[in-house]
Amino acid sequence: MEDVRIERVLRAVECVPQGRAATYGTLGRICGESPRVVGRVLSLWGSNVAWWRVVNAAGTIPGHGAEAASLWRSEGLLAAGPARSRREPAVDLRRVAADEGELRRRWEAAVADLEG
Repeated sequence: MEDVRIERVLRAVECVPQGRAATYGTLGRICGESPRVVGRVLSLWGSNVAWWRVVNAAGTIPGHGAEAASLWRSEGLLAAGPARSRREPAVDLRRVAADEGELRRRWEAAVADLEG
């Protein structure tokens, strides 16, 4: 994968403010990539960004929910109430989803110096 594509995705993740979350799909729309590409970039190169703020449409990070839960709790992202209907911890996207328009504006400013 091209370095510029990777950097564009990582900068999109950096635009998600503390106390907010965004889905792979939202970030994909913003940076012109599929949700799978966003997830792949995070899995390979995302250890230095706030990866825990990027979740699937159900508000989870499959396979990493336990690791993310303490970070979610510290930022107030963890969904309240019993997790009986969930297998993993989750964020409540209705409450903590970042505004897509604001993310797009932040991202456009963040990638203005990149080629392509």
